[in-house]
Amino acid sequence: MGIVTVLYLTFWTVLMYYFKNTNLGHGNAAQFKAVAAVMLTQTGLQFSSMLMCLLTIMLGAGAIASELENGMIHAIISRPLQRFAYVLGKFLGLFILVVLYASVLFAALLSIGALFSLSTVQALNFWQIMESWFWYLSVPATVLCVTLYGSVVLKVVPNGLLMIFIYILGNIGGMVEMIGKYINNIEVISSGIFLSLISPFHTLFTTAERVLLPSVGLAGDVMRGSGGLSGSGQPASGWMYAYIAVYAVGFVCLAVRKFSRMDIN
Repeated sequence: MGIVTVLYLTFWTVLMYYFKNTNLGHGNAAQFKAVAAVMLTQTGLQFSSMLMCLLTIMLGAGAIASELENGMIHAIISRPLQRFAYVLGKFLGLFILVVLYASVLFAALLSIGALFSLSTVQALNFWQIMESWFWYLSVPATVLCVTLYGSVVLKVVPNGLLMIFIYILGNIGGMVEMIGKYINNIEVISSGIFLSLISPFHTLFTTAERVLLPSVGLAGDVMRGSGGLSGSGQPASGWMYAYIAVYAVGFVCLAVRKFSRMDIN
């Protein structure tokens, strides 16, 4: 994942270089470049979020399951350590690691964009960056909560595959909801919302994206209104964020409860 991240940031740097130094000859060059800047920002954030979540799933899928499979759990639990402390310790350690990785990746993306005068980055103020950073981190944090529960009830490979499927399901839900709004079909919209309830990760990502792209004029308004690359273009309600908080904490509590009652012998 480190190699993939370095390659991605290198590609992002090269892309920013050519984007900055490309001269467009037609009369609508400024408007086209503004829209292109928004699209580049959205694409860069989307791919970086995928990297984050993939790393989180890779780390979390075997956090507990691997020690259950190889028997190492017996040496750990035999110590004076409560089972809930073991699960929460796993979660906290992985959470710190994921947050550090996501923070470095987020800062690198914005720094490279600022270095090459990307309009979407130059339009940001400090509070916008901090708020979008918070929502950006919430994506892998929520993925980790669900993955940790899967690590208690499933083996490593099935858990990893299931989590990848659930993560992709959230992106599909955003696209389904967007299509439903375009064709004005309440059934399709409801289907997209239902998928987002199962996999709310994309909702958190689009919130981070919305905070990052409020000040780029008409280009940003057009892209957000059209749903961007894979979303409905509409902000989530406060009830949705409350649901996501309960969703994340609930899976951690379920992991603690399930592991505490598990017959490891």
